[in-house]
Amino acid sequence: MPEKLSLSIILTFHNQRDVIESSLSSVFELNSIPFELILIDDASNDGSSDAIKSLLDYYDHERTFFFQHEESTGRGNCLNEALQQCNSSLVWCPSSLEQVDESRLKSVIQRAKDNPKCSFFIQQLQLPETPDEWLSYIARQTWHDDASFIWNLGAIPSEQLFFNPYQQSHHGLELSMRLFLSESASYEQVEKFSTLSGMAKPVPLPGTDKKEMIYSLLRNPDLNREVRSKALQLYGDIPEKDTPKQGADFQNEQLAEAFHMKQEGRLGSALELVERVLAQQPNHPRAKELKIQILEKKRRFVEASELKHELIAEQNTRPENADIKTSIIIPTSLYGKEVLEHCLISISEHCDPKTTKLIVIDNASLDDTHDYLEELEQKEFFSCEIITNTNNKGFAASVNQGLDAAVGEYACVLHNDVNLKSDAISELERLMDEHPRYAIIGPMTNKTLNPDQSTRYQEEYNEELVRAEYLDSFCMMIRLDTDLRMDESYQLAFFEDIDLCFEARKNGHRVGIATEVSIDHQYGTTTFGLNLDTESEQYWKNVAYFNEKWGIEVYSEEELKSKSRFDQLLAIDRLINPLFPEEPLKDYFSELFTDELKTEMMQAEHDADTLCELVHLMMVMEERELMRRLEDRLDNVDLPTSLIYQLVRFYYYRNIFSRCKHYLSKLKAEQQSLQSELYKLQMMVTDKEFQEAIPKLKELLDKAPTNPTLYKLAGDIHRFEGNTEEAESFYSIASQINPFEYSETGETEFKIKS
Repeated sequence: MPEKLSLSIILTFHNQRDVIESSLSSVFELNSIPFELILIDDASNDGSSDAIKSLLDYYDHERTFFFQHEESTGRGNCLNEALQQCNSSLVWCPSSLEQVDESRLKSVIQRAKDNPKCSFFIQQLQLPETPDEWLSYIARQTWHDDASFIWNLGAIPSEQLFFNPYQQSHHGLELSMRLFLSESASYEQVEKFSTLSGMAKPVPLPGTDKKEMIYSLLRNPDLNREVRSKALQLYGDIPEKDTPKQGADFQNEQLAEAFHMKQEGRLGSALELVERVLAQQPNHPRAKELKIQILEKKRRFVEASELKHELIAEQNTRPENADIKTSIIIPTSLYGKEVLEHCLISISEHCDPKTTKLIVIDNASLDDTHDYLEELEQKEFFSCEIITNTNNKGFAASVNQGLDAAVGEYACVLHNDVNLKSDAISELERLMDEHPRYAIIGPMTNKTLNPDQSTRYQEEYNEELVRAEYLDSFCMMIRLDTDLRMDESYQLAFFEDIDLCFEARKNGHRVGIATEVSIDHQYGTTTFGLNLDTESEQYWKNVAYFNEKWGIEVYSEEELKSKSRFDQLLAIDRLINPLFPEEPLKDYFSELFTDELKTEMMQAEHDADTLCELVHLMMVMEERELMRRLEDRLDNVDLPTSLIYQLVRFYYYRNIFSRCKHYLSKLKAEQQSLQSELYKLQMMVTDKEFQEAIPKLKELLDKAPTNPTLYKLAGDIHRFEGNTEEAESFYSIASQINPFEYSETGETEFKIKS
């Protein structure tokens, strides 16, 4: 009867013939440990497979399982594949081996039996314990190899039980960090029980592995701001020059392996692989760059110099931006740096810098976004181009600036509070390629003003691309040769995205939703800071402009006339724009609103909902006398929050502060908001009650440092007190944030109709 299995050993190789014999011999000579060996050759083309088969025939180990890949998938994917085959809960995944101390390895196996809750055992290494310590470890030049770790699968949470497929090496260290950050790790240090092959000693780390470790660190939701800032700084400091990249940078897996060989000092093998790539792709620029580096290390300087001149000549004749397929356009403003950083990290994770250009439009940000973007530009992060505006031009104008600077086939407009969680951009590119009749395509998301793009309804779609009337601008892939531009009349925000889709459809193009592509969206990060929502004047002004521009009929006269005269009144209230009422509806109301109907309205007993609707309609139609008489009946009515704020706004713009205060007093604690506090503060300033206004202003600035009204009010206070220079400074900030509503003299340029 075979002995009970004690250990599963996983070995994966890809063009590593030099280390195969020492690694397999070290494992097969373990005589007193019942183990299984899961062995994967990841599409080697250097004879590794033949070397493996020869050794397997020689040792004839009955518990060895050998798998061969026709195409390389990378070490991380190989390890994850092998994990599914393991029959022991104790797993060891060395990258290579020179020698194994069998007695010490047996001791580790016994310790695992004695302590089944221990997640892993590590030889002679004290791991970091805090995020800050992990960050310092990531910054090191060498890390401990996968051979240092023995994993207890039964003590690792299932959601963490995988190796990062995007890393090239050091998968064990990344997993141990994830376990620490999720507070689900326990480990024991043990004596050194193995040594690496002489051909696989620690070498300087590729930048991609450092970056992947930083990504894992940044995904921790409990990471404090200081460590997050340090992590982002370290990420930016990692040089790109000697780092093998994804996609177009290393189109051939042989080239990526050549890079590793060069790093390990295996220059002859590395040069051989590079030559194979160049035989197939003679003008491959990255292959030539790597060949130059190898030749210089081999001290073949004449050949390296000749190849440099050849490469420079090719680059000088190559059209600028020739490889760019998509330009990503991101407007940002206010205190947007933090969400922008997350957005750009996700772009770096999921986009190819060789085919992607980044365009960021800085709309007079109030934080240090400018310095951050300047640094990215200096480092040529995604060939980035920064456009800086001295004041907030609004979303539409910013996008147009980006479209004017865009290159390639497509432009992808992103909000700065978006996070890519997959290769969404490349998927949208694919759909655009396959469906040339579509001018604009957008994905699904968790938070959107367009319910058709909500992931809540994702399962209802049967096709990967469905036609739509409009899209939410959180992510819009636009075909550049359509020359579409946003209408800048929409000013800061709202409806410019719908308008663009209508424009595309008017020109014979299609608009579509990519139902199998989704991204994360925080929603409202910028608009809320500007005090913009679907109750704001800006929103209703844009509703009016959009409807007029596109001839949107807000009502059907035939449908209205099918109702009783009184019900027609209520229907008008539900249809009309509360701040910019449509002229046809106003005319219809005037015809309908006879003295007889007024009498009927006043004599009837109305339920609370109907009474609120009538008060609202009279307010919109400026029927003030009747409105006041109906308002008298509201004293015992539990008013909707929206109606309270509309009434406050109505009376505020007419300087009837007593009525404003009356309705503000009706707000319950849960109904109060920044807007209600703003109204109170505005009335204090207007009435020159500065002793109360100044502390209230400071309090609100702490809560809402991007609200332009607060800076305008600060300017008013200074102007009233004769501090002209200070007043102008605050007015300038208000104008910088919202130049459409505030001028640099403190005058409010935007007024609702009255």
